[in-house]
Amino acid sequence: MITSFFIQPSKATSKAQKSFLNIYSKISTDTFVIDGFYLMICINSLNFIEIQEISKLLWSIFVYNIDFLLVDVDNINKINLLTFIPFLKCENSSCRYEQKEVCGNTKPVIINQYVNGSFQLKSNHFPEKISNLHQCPVKIVTFNCPPMMMINYTVSNDGVKSFKLFGVDGEMTNTLAEELNFKIDLYHISDLIRWGSLSPNGTSKGALKMIIEKEADLTVGMYTITYLRTLFMATSESYYSVPFILIVPPGSPFSSFEKLFRPFQLFVWIFLLLTFIIAFIVILIIKLQRNSVRAFVFGRGNRSPFLNVLIAFVGGSQTQLPQRNFARTLLMIYLLFCLVKRSLYQGALFQFLQVDDRHNEIQSIDELVEKDFKVFMLPSSLEHTQNMKFKDKRKWVNATVLLDKRAETTDPLAKHAVSSSLEQVSYYNKLNYRDNTLTVCKEYLFTFQYGIYFRKNSYLVKSFNRKISLFKTSGLIDFWASDYISNTYLNIKKESDGPRMLNVEQLMGGFQVLLIGIITASILFICEVIARKCRISLMQRFFRFFA
Repeated sequence: MITSFFIQPSKATSKAQKSFLNIYSKISTDTFVIDGFYLMICINSLNFIEIQEISKLLWSIFVYNIDFLLVDVDNINKINLLTFIPFLKCENSSCRYEQKEVCGNTKPVIINQYVNGSFQLKSNHFPEKISNLHQCPVKIVTFNCPPMMMINYTVSNDGVKSFKLFGVDGEMTNTLAEELNFKIDLYHISDLIRWGSLSPNGTSKGALKMIIEKEADLTVGMYTITYLRTLFMATSESYYSVPFILIVPPGSPFSSFEKLFRPFQLFVWIFLLLTFIIAFIVILIIKLQRNSVRAFVFGRGNRSPFLNVLIAFVGGSQTQLPQRNFARTLLMIYLLFCLVKRSLYQGALFQFLQVDDRHNEIQSIDELVEKDFKVFMLPSSLEHTQNMKFKDKRKWVNATVLLDKRAETTDPLAKHAVSSSLEQVSYYNKLNYRDNTLTVCKEYLFTFQYGIYFRKNSYLVKSFNRKISLFKTSGLIDFWASDYISNTYLNIKKESDGPRMLNVEQLMGGFQVLLIGIITASILFICEVIARKCRISLMQRFFRFFA
């Protein structure tokens, strides 16, 4: 759709400009499509200087798809169709003025003429103007935010400083500059400030402030597309999506004593416990019977059946074997049962003592809130998490403190989480997988959509979107990402290096069991001595019965 404007200038140039300004004052995003197509018809002739002034005003608000239709000053039977091309390298006589390569040029250019009822050239009346910027500078504000954007500076032998952009965003920016033929005018904002913040009233900081206040043309570097930002800036289409996650402390390692129970599942331990309970109940019942029954089941002279059950289970020898076949058969069956269970336990225990096995890390947001974890994040993340369950636990910090807090999450005893995007954790773990790695909560918060932010109504948006769409459909962005990001490096589980010498720390559980046994034996010994010295008959009978 082409919108037409009619301007009837008077003899005074100032009045002609005033006539245009009356229209110009009504141009806004609410009433006009800024990047639409416009035709301005001048009833009387305007000179090139006046058209250039009008073009300059239109270019200031990024209205560039506009043609001017006016009568030629030298031939009233000829109508000229003019426009301005902001990035033009004049190589023919169609340029009104001699000029070299120009950036932001608003001088009018004749693109066609209407003579004798037809146009002289069969050409596009609205030529593409932003597909080739002819090495004009585009001011880009960015910062280091691995793995999406990384800036590498080099100094040549003659002292000239240059830069190279790496990372997914860096590779894309380099390719966009090559495809659209523009020069990157880099403004490296502090890596501590980075994106900055944006409030609903438009107050902003950091790179966002530079775009809103028209100090730069665009900013790129792991930017999420949000409703609030689109109110004050223009955005490209989404080119990459990634989950927003929380970095949490790894599960605390199992203690040596806890590892003693790891070889068997809880059901097996319950089964063993029931076996001992039943055995002790049977022994208790048999001990209450007459001597002939006890001798038949336990064997003659077996005065410690309770203790013999425990001795047989841990592999100790029996001081006196039963002589009756029934008692021998019963003992053999029990010894076979203990042999199988003990062998399985010992084999599994050796493996578990060497493995760096841990409790589970925080699995969900509900668990994080339940355990009263604080969540540290940058101010730019507050907007995305204002409706989360942990909103009252959020603490915003600057980039330096956030890195310190992230490093602290490698401590299993830490009581806080740190917000991040998934690709940052993957990249960090890929670099440090042999040392400290970060652990991710398995419940993701939401998915980020990354985009580029421009000045409001920027002329660059359409051209960038066309190229970004090609990059996406061709798989080029995923190809760049594969060099820096891999889900293989999320929640790395370190594998055992194989059998190795056990140390005192790994065997501490056995020493703890020994200590418990010594303390128990000492208490029983003291109680037995007290019962004998004080002639406490009830206690003496108790010890004789269970001895």
